[in-house]
Amino acid sequence: MTGNSRKLFEEWGTVNEHEFFRFSETEQMYKNMSLFKDTVLFEYSYIDGKLYLSPNAQGQIDLLTFEQVFAKHRNNAPKDGEIRSFEFCMGKMGEPYHWCSCKLTAQWGAGTDRPVKLIGKLQDITGLKAREEQLLLQSLKDGLTGLYNKMAFEYRVEEILKDGGWGWLCMIDIDNFKEINDCFGHLAGDQILMQVGGMLCDIYPEPDLVGRVGGDEFVVFTAEENVRKKAKDLLARVEKIIPEEKGHLSISIGIVPSNGTEGEDYQKLFSRADQAMYQAKQAGKNRIAVFCDG
Repeated sequence: MTGNSRKLFEEWGTVNEHEFFRFSETEQMYKNMSLFKDTVLFEYSYIDGKLYLSPNAQGQIDLLTFEQVFAKHRNNAPKDGEIRSFEFCMGKMGEPYHWCSCKLTAQWGAGTDRPVKLIGKLQDITGLKAREEQLLLQSLKDGLTGLYNKMAFEYRVEEILKDGGWGWLCMIDIDNFKEINDCFGHLAGDQILMQVGGMLCDIYPEPDLVGRVGGDEFVVFTAEENVRKKAKDLLARVEKIIPEEKGHLSISIGIVPSNGTEGEDYQKLFSRADQAMYQAKQAGKNRIAVFCDG
């Protein structure tokens, strides 16, 4: 397969010609394939040191990035009969990034231990990656508040504890939430849940973790020393959600310390934070209780 003399890009090191395929009639099928904008065909010749690309490569991919990725496989060609698949991201600083899927194989010279050609295709999978990311977010986040859901929050905290991390686990429950739903309706109840979730994110920004683990139950894991001050701030702000003349809104908060000792697990911390929160409820609600062991 030959290419025209059009020089497009600088080579690895000195100067290398990157050329578009020039198709003969017998290769019309491959030309038709190149009409699909999300797929680029390429072939590298070890004999003349040139990389040939289907015409639709121009303007479709960042070939400088592709060169850098491709060079690793050019210098370590797939074995005879092996099809190598990988994904990579390419794009220039400040511009949208694109994800590509690459499949390539090598043709080896008969009776030799040297490859003759590398043949492959690039496919734009940016849309697929975006859908995967959306599905991942849906699996991690609570649909109403956008906070971590129960499973995702537990997983994130467990990872911190496994690494010897420490902090405080806070359990937050809206007082008399059923009555709020009964009096104002579930739509108003959802609005309150979203407002409380927003307040939590504001008071406990990343790297703190914030999640919703039940209907009106929220959790926070923070390593900030001023955990009690932040909890008091949350109490005060929640009380202002509903105007005084229309009713009263409050929360109860249970806090348990985590000291990062070996064997400490999330379920134990969660149970203790839940107990502390229940103590706050029993003591009259709208208050903070810290778990004390023994």
